[in-house]
Amino acid sequence: MFDKDGNGTMNIKELGVAMRTLGMNPTEEELQNMVNEYDVDGNGKIDFGEFCKMMKEMNKETDQELIRLAFK
Repeated sequence: MFDKDGNGTMNIKELGVAMRTLGMNPTEEELQNMVNEYDVDGNGKIDFGEFCKMMKEMNKETDQELIRLAFK
C-alpha cells in the first residue's frame, strides 16, 4: 500500500505518506530522524520489520502519555 515502487522498503516520501495516513503530520526533519533511528540495516529506507518496531515504540509512547494525562 505505501511501498509504491514495490521494493519491500519505504523511502522518506513513502514513509511520510504512511504517517499522514495514520493521522500524523511529521516534518521532513522528523521523517529523517525516524529513518536515522529505526533503519537498522543502514540502507536509508524503512523495511517492514523496522516499520513495525517504529510503530510499536510510537504507540507505547502515546499510551504512556495518555496514562500520565489520565492521572493529572
